[in-house]
Amino acid sequence: MSDERRVAAPPIHPLAALATLAPDSFFSVFEILDPFLLLFTSIIIGLLGFSATTLVQHNVAKDSWGAAIAKGLVMGIVAGVPYPVAGTIVGAPLLVWAGVHQWIRLPEPGNRPLLEDQEENNEHYD
Repeated sequence: MSDERRVAAPPIHPLAALATLAPDSFFSVFEILDPFLLLFTSIIIGLLGFSATTLVQHNVAKDSWGAAIAKGLVMGIVAGVPYPVAGTIVGAPLLVWAGVHQWIRLPEPGNRPLLEDQEENNEHYD
């Protein structure tokens, strides 16, 4: 079957999703231990998320600077929200989506291609 269908690609590169998830989770310790550092920590996490996502999207995913900055801004805001809830809610599903996109092929509509694949596999075992 030369015309295989795959799960659609995620809107951002998996490294950008990881760059949102990891610092958000790491710095949550400081946010919980010292609430007075909450604003400072949130700004630093947001800037880290923005810069990492922008650079990954431009250099690895080959997005234009405008698209990379827009995606970086969104992910930076998500990462900068106090406490790791927003980063986890957005970053984890994007990482899962990227993994599913990489590994899963969707069957063609209808049952015929599935039957043909099964017949081809049975021929190899005969």
